[in-house]
Amino acid sequence: MNFIINLKNAVRNLNRRGQHNTVKILCLGVGLAIGSVIIAKVYFEQSYDSFFPNIDRTYLINEKYIREGELKEYPQTSGAIAPGMKRYAPQIEAATRYTYVSNETTCIAENKNKYSVKSVILADSCFFDVLSRRILAGDPKKALSNPESGMISRSLAEKIGPNALGSKITFPALNITVTVGGIYEDIPQNSYLKDVDAIGSLNAYSRLSTENWVGNDRYISYIRLVPGTTTSALTPSIEKMMKENMDLASMQKSGVMLSFSFTPVTKLHTDDPTVKRMTWILSLLAFILIFSSIMNYLLIVIGNMIGRAKEMAVHKSYGAEPRNIHAIVFTESLVHLVLAIILAALLIFICKGTVEDLLDAPLSALLLNKGSWIIGAVCLLILFITGYLPGVLYSRIPVSAAFRGYSENRRRWKLSLLSIQFVAAGFLFSLLFVINRQYNLMVNDKTGYDYENLAYIDMSGAKKKDRIKAVGELQKSSKVESISASYELPTIGGASGNNVSLPGEDTELFNGLDLYYVSDNYIKTLGMKIIAGRNFTEHADSLSEVMVSRAFVEKMDSLKHWNGQAVGHQVFITGHGEINHGVFTICGVYENVRNQSLNSNDVRPSFLFYTKVPPYYILIRFHKLDEESMTEAQNTIKRLFPDKDFTLRSYRTDMINLYRDSFKFRNAVMISSIVTLIIALIGLIGYSNDEVNRRRKEIAIRKVNGAQVSDVLKIFLKDILRIALPSILVGEICSAWVGVKWLQQFAEKAPLNTGIFIGCGVAILAIILAAVNFNCYRVANSNPVDYLKGE
Repeated sequence: MNFIINLKNAVRNLNRRGQHNTVKILCLGVGLAIGSVIIAKVYFEQSYDSFFPNIDRTYLINEKYIREGELKEYPQTSGAIAPGMKRYAPQIEAATRYTYVSNETTCIAENKNKYSVKSVILADSCFFDVLSRRILAGDPKKALSNPESGMISRSLAEKIGPNALGSKITFPALNITVTVGGIYEDIPQNSYLKDVDAIGSLNAYSRLSTENWVGNDRYISYIRLVPGTTTSALTPSIEKMMKENMDLASMQKSGVMLSFSFTPVTKLHTDDPTVKRMTWILSLLAFILIFSSIMNYLLIVIGNMIGRAKEMAVHKSYGAEPRNIHAIVFTESLVHLVLAIILAALLIFICKGTVEDLLDAPLSALLLNKGSWIIGAVCLLILFITGYLPGVLYSRIPVSAAFRGYSENRRRWKLSLLSIQFVAAGFLFSLLFVINRQYNLMVNDKTGYDYENLAYIDMSGAKKKDRIKAVGELQKSSKVESISASYELPTIGGASGNNVSLPGEDTELFNGLDLYYVSDNYIKTLGMKIIAGRNFTEHADSLSEVMVSRAFVEKMDSLKHWNGQAVGHQVFITGHGEINHGVFTICGVYENVRNQSLNSNDVRPSFLFYTKVPPYYILIRFHKLDEESMTEAQNTIKRLFPDKDFTLRSYRTDMINLYRDSFKFRNAVMISSIVTLIIALIGLIGYSNDEVNRRRKEIAIRKVNGAQVSDVLKIFLKDILRIALPSILVGEICSAWVGVKWLQQFAEKAPLNTGIFIGCGVAILAIILAAVNFNCYRVANSNPVDYLKGE
């Protein structure tokens, strides 16, 4: 009964003047909305791939190479490794491997309709034995054993229609047609396999690839152990497998030691250094937002204590005990929290698209999972703090003091809470500046080539004659400056590695990034710089030549003392034995180009080879890359290949998308910074209002005695400055420490110095002092008689 009465009073008092309930609910709701979404994102990242059955016994196989005393570990293997381990090790219950063949492509169904497909992989028949999903139709074993059939996801099957099972679908970009032999339940978003819409049979690949023991390590391989077994028990079986199937003596003679390691699938994502840094920074953001909202709530409550002192005294005069006072305050907090939760839900729903884009996951996957209990626990914690602490303060107000005019100074409480908010605002503002500097460095990175007016077409799966035809037609346009083609795309496409040695020597010197084959005008089209030697020519000699990067020459200087003279030297490079037995003559040296994103610390030397036939990527440099140029080129491609889905893409756009995660992370920090600063300013305005009311008679007397407006403002500005300056300093120090830790994940880092953090601190301090100055100016400029006429 008392609860109902308290509840009615709490609802009735929502609009009560002077209690600022609207501000309390608004700050709490906004902080809870953003904080809960970030908490959901953190849980989402920590639960990657945890939904697969028996995932605690499932491991990824890694290759470990030791070359010249340097250890390298790769999360991929050759084709024969996974089934080989299953065959040799009785401790392995199941094994599988797969490889990606396409991303962001289309398929054409028998009804001639086109459907978008996010990713296509080829997997062996044991794929669903290890990475099990609910099979909705068909037999996965049978489907993935037949080189002409495959499996598709439920969502793709729903697009195709009720007759999807058994129908034929064609992937134009891959130039393959498969029969749908089964349908599997979609893989959840918190998985490395989340975008896989189609799985073809690995038997469609050559056995030279799928049954290869060394090299061509393009396969992602998994094993699942029998219960009660550890990976250390596999060592004898693996050693036997390697001894019987690999030429270990030759490998050792060439200076290479090969072994394997295993990573629990449950830790693949969570143990990634980038994910770890992102997770704890996001957790810190969520804590700061929610904590700042709570501090602001308490700040307003404490500011209301003078006004509500008599109210609480009346309750005590009628026999109310401390627990009754606690119940009143707790009920008010409950009402405020419920309204804040409703507001938070509305904000999340209204901003659903923005939230999903920012966090790169559907809202349902973020909030409607087992991690919801964390958000519920946070709400209960907020209720306890906002209900218990104010109740303690109100219950300690003496009745006699309240009726005499309760004016106890609570400035220490308010200043402490305000100080915490200043620390948070300073910390986030400076961290945002660091993150933004790094993001700008990445998108404007000096890659060693010019991609401003560059576009490309992925013609994977097209026949040689079609690629030659496309190059011939596109270069006729007056808008095209130059055109070429390549097997790989620097930075965007990355590159695989191959080993370098000298002819006649068995020792492999190092592993370099292989950009593979490029056609005529490649150097010109990319705007690369040749620093020694010459470019490839159309003569036959170019087929046995190689161009290398500056880093390649520097590596050979340190190993073989070439003294910078690389042109004319011969090198042996694995993976190219079909030409001149893998021996190539260096014809030119180009300035280093970035072959990986700045998110990667892979800085290996690179090399490229010549081909007369245009490879898969057609590169076009326009005089000016605008909509008209792109449209004309796209129309040319559409005219030439009406049945294909070849799309012209801007290189710069893809470079920006390469750092999409960093862009989203920057935006998350920016939103958190803005909201935290606004909450801090609201608390600051509330505090300054309280101080103005408390010291209004003092201000009037000072003005009567000749004080100017500036003199009155200095009183309040100095008061805030004493608490704001050290608080912001603490925030800046914390921001510098976190910023340095965050930058460790990048190969190239934005330079930081003390001046950056001093500048950010001064900017925050200026905003705070401007808010105080604006809020107190009215009182400082008022007539002192208005404050003294009641005396």
